[in-house]
Amino acid sequence: MTAIDDSEETVFAFEPVEDIDVRADKFFEEPSAPVPSESAAAATVVPKARAVERIQERRLRARKVRRLVRHIEPWSVLKVSLLFFFCIWVVAMVAGVLLWNAAVASGVIGDIENFAEEIFALENFEFTGEDIFRATAIGGLVLSVAATGFTVLIAILLNLISDLTGGIRVTVVEEETARPISTLPRRG
Repeated sequence: MTAIDDSEETVFAFEPVEDIDVRADKFFEEPSAPVPSESAAAATVVPKARAVERIQERRLRARKVRRLVRHIEPWSVLKVSLLFFFCIWVVAMVAGVLLWNAAVASGVIGDIENFAEEIFALENFEFTGEDIFRATAIGGLVLSVAATGFTVLIAILLNLISDLTGGIRVTVVEEETARPISTLPRRG
């Protein structure tokens, strides 16, 4: 990848993927005569060199473009963040249930309960899985809604601040998307 510096924009050149014309030409080529085994290594180098030359001749161009973000819609932030934090909550709940079941099956929960009884001189101490799950589920939902509200608040503050400061500058690389038109006749 090479960079060509223009006054305001930097232009990059990218190598394209081998296009359909080159693949079609290779398909319709006459098969070559078998190469003797002594010069087989030299024969493999020549097509690779030709391919590199073709790629260098047909590079795509790209340019760096600066964009300015001045406004973020709070409604879209609300929808995306609500979905995001809800997914995080679901993943945390499933992971918690799996870890709880693994801890119960391996006896870790029983060991912790026995340890707490001995340390604090209690007659009976036990964790109730249903109560822990219920408290975690309600707490996680409350935290998800609070995080969503906080994210929307941050988006609104960003909009207010960008009115004063002019926004956020982002640099994007735009690649050339035009490809050469095929010169092969159409089959019908």
